[in-house]
Amino acid sequence: MRPFTLAQAYRRATVMVERSGLLPAVHACLHAATGAPRAFTARALLVALATHAIRQGDIHLTKVLATLAELPPSARHQLGLARDADTYRMLWHAFTRLVQAIEDGTLATPHNHLDVDTRTGEIPPCAADCPHQVISLSVFTGRLLASSLPDSLGLTGAAAIDSTDYETWARRRSWARTPDIDPDHLPVDDTVKPPTRTTRSRPVPNEPGWPRTGADGRAQHTADPDAREGYRSGTNGRPGNVFCGYDLHLAVNARAVNGPEVPFVFTGMHLAPAGTHKGEAGIALLDQIRAHQQVSEVAADRGYSYCTPTRWAHPLRTRGIEPVIDLHPKQRGTRPGPIPGTVIVDGGLFTDALPASWRALPGYTLGMPREKKQALRARYDARAAYAFTPHTRRDKDGYQRLKGPALAARLRCPNHPRSRRLPHYIPLATCRPGADCACGKTLTLPPDVSPWTQQRTLWGTTGWATDYGRRNAIESGNAEAKTHRLHLDRGFTRVMGTPKNTLLLTFSLAGLNHVILRDWHAKRRHRDPWAAQLDEPEPVVLLSEDRKTRARRRTATLATLTSGTPPS
Repeated sequence: MRPFTLAQAYRRATVMVERSGLLPAVHACLHAATGAPRAFTARALLVALATHAIRQGDIHLTKVLATLAELPPSARHQLGLARDADTYRMLWHAFTRLVQAIEDGTLATPHNHLDVDTRTGEIPPCAADCPHQVISLSVFTGRLLASSLPDSLGLTGAAAIDSTDYETWARRRSWARTPDIDPDHLPVDDTVKPPTRTTRSRPVPNEPGWPRTGADGRAQHTADPDAREGYRSGTNGRPGNVFCGYDLHLAVNARAVNGPEVPFVFTGMHLAPAGTHKGEAGIALLDQIRAHQQVSEVAADRGYSYCTPTRWAHPLRTRGIEPVIDLHPKQRGTRPGPIPGTVIVDGGLFTDALPASWRALPGYTLGMPREKKQALRARYDARAAYAFTPHTRRDKDGYQRLKGPALAARLRCPNHPRSRRLPHYIPLATCRPGADCACGKTLTLPPDVSPWTQQRTLWGTTGWATDYGRRNAIESGNAEAKTHRLHLDRGFTRVMGTPKNTLLLTFSLAGLNHVILRDWHAKRRHRDPWAAQLDEPEPVVLLSEDRKTRARRRTATLATLTSGTPPS
């Protein structure tokens, strides 16, 4: 589809800024009570960034200024811009002042100042004891992304999260001998070496005075004070390597289990220096989302689930969030269960009647044919007959009651006569009659028993594949942000530091949400909820034309170019 026009982008940006509730705090930050009044208003700063982001493209302040210059005089009057007020110096000063207020913790909104006079931009006075709500960087990001989603869009409560690399714009000045990664990071291939700067004849040494020691005690290789070394896994045949910059943690709205498809809009974003702990960053990302919506489950890859349980699994369950994870080969295997007669296999609790040949099933490999996947899932499904199943819901403190497979009518056991009356297609356990087996027992599973691998569906089964397959939503979101719509690579923003990059990336993702919603509904011949809310005219959708219509149009065009006259 065609990109948004300037008028459409400006109108959507204005509504988005007003719905975010950030304008009063930014106005109080930029427009001081003393001194000369600021000619470049707070409304102009937020609306200009949002307008440029909705129109897509690299979000450089020079390009934002060019977008602002294209606005008609009526729009500039609404923004409170005086004549010759849109200079780069004024835009940069307002932006850096906002960043400084966020870093200092002085960006705050009085609770009774939720509305600003849209004509003058003034804030009504308040009492000296009026409580203020501090707006941190995470709160700013969460509010802006939430305001980019229309009220009619129903969120499912399921989030799919992932992290991607985002290189710093600053030039690299030094190179380390070993990769600087967190101890909880996934095992890195020993063949991976840090990048080295070389010429045709010999390596080039580090520049004098580099690397420096950053505020966090880690090595700093660029002038960017927050950029650090990190590891990015290989994709599309490219091997994994080391980069210098940030880990961009993103969250999108995923569909519910067995629910209808939903647009994969971005609901959260957390930017952290590369190499920082992914589990803690993922929890911070989910806390940001939980401030605006209810999150009941999260689909995450091994980069998060491989972390220490105290820094990922336990914080998730204390927040009432159920993890849906994949297992690393080091997380698989067989271990003793919590009570006699039980065994833990690939993170699931089984009775020890499970045949030995089913305790070490092969894993799924990259590029495995579909037929082999289905055959392997059938073996995991058959093994599930020996597993314990939930008897009650998980308590708030993490405890859960489980029942044995004989009580769940999934296994026939000679020590439980009622199970022997089950149909004969149900497997028969090889337990010795009279033995104290666990097939018909119930137990309470504490949260500290196998917390690294606990999840509601057994790993490897068809149900798990359906559940975990929803994580593809974040892969689709990453593709939209890095390849198809935006290009979140080196140079997309040309600022330094976590706060500045976070603000610009947040506006870009908020603008991307508008594009994703419009195109998703257009492909299904539905009205864009934002267009319906703003009473915009129906767009011209070229993708909805059938092939015959396009073929006739191409034939007519070729005939016109050849003969000079349209065909009869």
